[in-house]
Amino acid sequence: MRQQRAVLVLLVTAAVAACSGMESLSPGPTSDKQGGGSSHGDDTAVVTGPSRPPTPPPDIVPSFALSGVISGHEPGTDTTRIVPLANATVTLVKVGDVTGDTLMPSVTVASTTTDAQGAYRLANLAPAYYRVDVSAPTGSPYLDAVGGIGPARETEVTLSIALARKP
Repeated sequence: MRQQRAVLVLLVTAAVAACSGMESLSPGPTSDKQGGGSSHGDDTAVVTGPSRPPTPPPDIVPSFALSGVISGHEPGTDTTRIVPLANATVTLVKVGDVTGDTLMPSVTVASTTTDAQGAYRLANLAPAYYRVDVSAPTGSPYLDAVGGIGPARETEVTLSIALARKP
């Protein structure tokens, strides 16, 4: 056991020393050799991927509505018992465009509050990848939740989320 530990410590020490910058890499990547020319020695650049962004699938709708019901799990061992949750906040955050390219930073598109039956609706949404953030009402016994949807293929999309109870 001690011998294995000694070998592991030796390997870790060697790896740290190799990465500590005590010696330069050979050949090191450069953009201009000694400031005197465009020769790059053994540097190699590999460029891959499409030259233009991929087009979205043809069955994606140009605009859609997102609706659903936010519920909360009832206490007890029966995990199927849920109740509609009024005054929960539903926030739609665009995280990627329709081709799948990630947005940095993501963009909050819309926000609404659930009605007395826990229902919500967000309309006139552009096709994209969205994160759906659900915030439980202040003082409720429920945890916040997160869901997600991709580009819609129907004009009406339903996403219902049940919030777990706080421990």
